[in-house]
Amino acid sequence: MLDYVVKQWDDNKHLLEEYFKTTPQSDYVSYKAILEKIFELVVVEKNGYDIDYKKMTVIDDGHYQGTLIFITPTETYQPSVEDYLITHVYYGSCSGCDTLEAIHHYDDGLPSESQVRDYMMLALHLIQNMKEL
Repeated sequence: MLDYVVKQWDDNKHLLEEYFKTTPQSDYVSYKAILEKIFELVVVEKNGYDIDYKKMTVIDDGHYQGTLIFITPTETYQPSVEDYLITHVYYGSCSGCDTLEAIHHYDDGLPSESQVRDYMMLALHLIQNMKEL
């Protein structure tokens, strides 16, 4: 894992946990939405530059299952390859084979305590998969 990402996770993960506790699940029913919130609240900068999560590129060549690849630049003028962060997640089409759907339980209200823990674990996995290009 990237040292600066781990430090920001340790320093800021409580902000993400509070977000999950106080925000209806309907606001984060996609992996992209969760990763955007991670970049907004937790991993906010790389080498002094903000993460430009609004310019995130998502690659999804699957259909009912597959891998989502997220490529996100920093807010630099004409980013170089080393200015990008990449992470990924495997997904499926049902709660038996997709982590997010299993956590969500098709419920749009506030999550339970166990769901918050599961969302935080999912966020940690996105962090653990994060690498620089």
